[in-house]
Amino acid sequence: MAAAAAIALAAAACGSSSGGGGGGAGAMGPGFDLASKQVLNPSTKTGGTINLISSASFDSLDPGVTYAAQTWNLYRTFARPMMTYQHTPSGNQIVGDLATGPGVQSNGGKTWTYTLRDGATFEDGKTITSADVRWAIERSNWSSLIGNGPTYFRNILVPSSDQKFQKLDVYKDGDKAFDNIIVTTDPKKITFNLPQAFGEFDYVMTLLQTAPVEKDKDIAAGDAYSKRPVSSGAYKIASYSAGKELKLVRNDAYNQNSDPDKVHVALADAIDVQLGVDSAERDQRLLSGEADADVASALTVANHAKVLQDPVLKSQTDDSADGSISYASINTQLITNVDCRQAIEYAVDKQTVLNQLGGKWGGDPASNMLPAIIPGAVQFPTYDFSIPKAQASLAKCKSEAPNLFPNGKLSFKIAAQVNAPDLQNAATAIQSSLAAAGIDTDVTLYPFGQYSQFCGNPDYARAHKLGMCLANWIPDWLTGYGMLDQLVTKNGISSTGSQNFAFLDDSVINDLEKHALSSGDSTTQQQDWVKIDHRVMDLAAFVPLIHRHVMRFRSSRLTNVMINPAGSGGYDLAVLGLK
Repeated sequence: MAAAAAIALAAAACGSSSGGGGGGAGAMGPGFDLASKQVLNPSTKTGGTINLISSASFDSLDPGVTYAAQTWNLYRTFARPMMTYQHTPSGNQIVGDLATGPGVQSNGGKTWTYTLRDGATFEDGKTITSADVRWAIERSNWSSLIGNGPTYFRNILVPSSDQKFQKLDVYKDGDKAFDNIIVTTDPKKITFNLPQAFGEFDYVMTLLQTAPVEKDKDIAAGDAYSKRPVSSGAYKIASYSAGKELKLVRNDAYNQNSDPDKVHVALADAIDVQLGVDSAERDQRLLSGEADADVASALTVANHAKVLQDPVLKSQTDDSADGSISYASINTQLITNVDCRQAIEYAVDKQTVLNQLGGKWGGDPASNMLPAIIPGAVQFPTYDFSIPKAQASLAKCKSEAPNLFPNGKLSFKIAAQVNAPDLQNAATAIQSSLAAAGIDTDVTLYPFGQYSQFCGNPDYARAHKLGMCLANWIPDWLTGYGMLDQLVTKNGISSTGSQNFAFLDDSVINDLEKHALSSGDSTTQQQDWVKIDHRVMDLAAFVPLIHRHVMRFRSSRLTNVMINPAGSGGYDLAVLGLK
């Protein structure tokens, strides 16, 4: 995500200068590393302002464009996708949000029908209809917005061979082509007619691209919507200054009767999110109690010892697996020879990378891309750290592809994210490892919110010699498809901004994915995802670095604190309240 585009390893935190938390004021919290196992400080008390903070900015507040876990997590406070994740620690159960429940299948799994809840409205009081959901999906998958968010609907709803959809822009061309594909003749029902059966469609309906959008409020071909999206949830936007601050207040038009399962509770009167705060200052605000939580919940490694050695701070800290993997992509369009890519694999010392990400508190070295949280995943060895093996592969590559050594050496840039010191230190550690094998690199930094527009733009990445991009990836949902589709297949490649930073378009991988999706047997599907994982490693398109543990900090004054890795990997922001 999940949750999502390239997710910052040292991601943002919540906070504000407008109020005090309980962080460093001597208030003992419930205890160390509990939030992934239980709900901490359960309460229904209302009132107050939750102060969140982030060292990054949002990639976008447009629900059709965002592909970052921290944005998805916060967005669920003021938007209603059709399906969502149950508010339980470490849970993976999806439930109806705007929809009454899971889709009803027919036509051999090719047709899915959802019913909208009664009484659901936008913040302006207008009733939400199936047409609003249809427009939300169409605009984000068939317009100039394509590529910045996930492309599952584009890949699933229309045959890839049907060219009329490939360049369709619903803002310019209208959406009549979807009349028999997304059927909304009944304002309370939405029916999807797929070209082939797809058993995971309920998971796709958890995407924020299903959060309804009022067509008459969506002007300027979608460009304006990210500045002020219209709420369908329990909160609404009071003000937004891009890169600086977002203020949410209760949505007075929210009809709690349309939410019988209380997916949206809005216990606090307001949520104030400070954005783009320097990571050191962000940590200081958290630990002093000025901020209640980080939107993406990661403390920098520099403060791990301070937290662990202070009984009060430690009692407000969690360090648990979030199902994500830290990795470095290898640009297969730039470094076209597999021996050169394998040389890079052998040359990366993952232990030094882990040291930069927190040592034993940062996770475990990874050898392949599928994390153990995915059902059926198998952990298998691939490339051990060996400078001699790296040098041997490099020599073989030089004889086969001398054009990759214009100055006698393989050289390229390593990309990392601005204001993420742990990630930058990891990039520097990789740079040092590669240098020992005779590979020259420079580390260059790009902003979190636009990272995929640089690392994921094929022309830009090739022209600027972006050979490696460091990122963190959490499954969009907990299956092999939800983990790998946008990351390693051709479906994740776009000319404007991809999630497949390696630009890996391999016929074996693409065919294995088709085989998995055409099978109704979960065992066969899981075996295919493992085969894809092996193929990715054979092609040396990604360097799996760390299966992450993330050290998160929570104010002692927060209530209903829990970590939900299926939803976004961090604290579940939609249910937080204050003591």
